[in-house]
Amino acid sequence: MTHGKLYSIACAIVLMLSPLCARGIEPTWSVDFSSVFDNREGDNHFTATKTFFFTNLAPEVGLKFTESDRIAGGVVWHQPIGCEWHGHRISPTLYYRHDGAAAGSPWSFSMGMFPRTQLREEMPGFLWSDSLAYSQRNIRGALVQYRGSRGFADFYVDWRGMQTREQREAFNLVFHGRWHPRAGNPLFIGGYLMMNHFALQEDAPSDQHIVDNFVADPYVGVNLQGRTVLDSLIVRAGPLVTFERNRASGNNWKVPAGVWIEGAAQWRWLGVRETFYAGGRQMPSYIPFRYDLYQGDPFYQAKTYSRTDVYADIYRNRYVKLRASLDFHCADSKFTFYQRLMVEVTLP
Repeated sequence: MTHGKLYSIACAIVLMLSPLCARGIEPTWSVDFSSVFDNREGDNHFTATKTFFFTNLAPEVGLKFTESDRIAGGVVWHQPIGCEWHGHRISPTLYYRHDGAAAGSPWSFSMGMFPRTQLREEMPGFLWSDSLAYSQRNIRGALVQYRGSRGFADFYVDWRGMQTREQREAFNLVFHGRWHPRAGNPLFIGGYLMMNHFALQEDAPSDQHIVDNFVADPYVGVNLQGRTVLDSLIVRAGPLVTFERNRASGNNWKVPAGVWIEGAAQWRWLGVRETFYAGGRQMPSYIPFRYDLYQGDPFYQAKTYSRTDVYADIYRNRYVKLRASLDFHCADSKFTFYQRLMVEVTLP
């Protein structure tokens, strides 16, 4: 494409946007880029020992028509490295966003296909795995959020499967909230709740049945940021319980339960995160449904599971974060070792 054609396109865009700007409608844009090298070695009992190496590019443009309201659209280009175009995937981004903070309100709302980065925190491993985080950037549904001086709440629906003749209807309803007794108090209570509904495809065969899956994890914790020599220190713990029924077996519910503990600390550019679970085997129907039903790490099928992440933020500024991480997974008697290098670039 010649410089003349580029200039003509730029002029046309400016002319189209000028009437909108005159009405107080502001064009917006953003670009998210990430690249991950994740080499997995050890036992492959719970997850495949393989290497992920890919890039994600997510450009987005939008129109902001009030101080707190906008619409936006774009694409997510997921491209494995080392195979040219093979294995690439282009996914849509298209949503409405009400940003309550911009209007002095504690409530925000999104609807459509929007980035998971809008969540206050990413979901823990028993609800959301590293592998899915690599390939599924967007939530597909709606998000309601509350932000206050003493806590927050995120509630979203992720419609991950529309019913067709080839695909089963599937969606998740997920809640995460946290509350402090008073502002500045290091103690807090919170919890995760999820309803995971795995329904039927159109004209489903007689041996296909609905699966109901519920997960609950109420927790208590303490945030000691600013109270130790470390830059951050947070610990939380609580029971982790699954209620699951495959309607093929009538009203026969499986209820694996255990205790879940997480601690995270960081000093300058070094950090460590430890997650521990002990109890009944979660994901009781992982075979045969696997990721069609569950979005969490398959390590939670173990009776005891420890994950230790040791990481270093090699380079970080307003736009770029480069992190190296060594992740140690011990599930029952199985051991898996991840070596990861991750870069994220967010503009503007």
